[in-house]
Amino acid sequence: MSRIVATIAAGLVIGGLMLISWTCSQTANARLQVAAEALSRSADECLYDVRDRHQTWEASRNCAALSALASEYIAAGGFDKEPAKIRAIADQARLTAWMARATSLAGGKSVSIF
Repeated sequence: MSRIVATIAAGLVIGGLMLISWTCSQTANARLQVAAEALSRSADECLYDVRDRHQTWEASRNCAALSALASEYIAAGGFDKEPAKIRAIADQARLTAWMARATSLAGGKSVSIF
């Protein structure tokens, strides 16, 4: 009888630990998702600033915010082992930021890689 109780107790402990682990993972993914989306929004606004609003990279508050937002994303575990969906958001933000930087450096001239 005591062996059955011990087995049940061990099962409950293991189940509890698995639930805690899953919850922590979901919380970490949620933090990554929020950080990736903030980075993406700022990169988009940065591109709008330099391309459409004719600001320089240095004058744009959105461009200036990218460094801190990227650091937050990395601190949350980004560019390491995040889910593919979150990684895609961050990768797109990085590409958009580079487009904004290149557009700003071009000084109003057309920029093309092809």
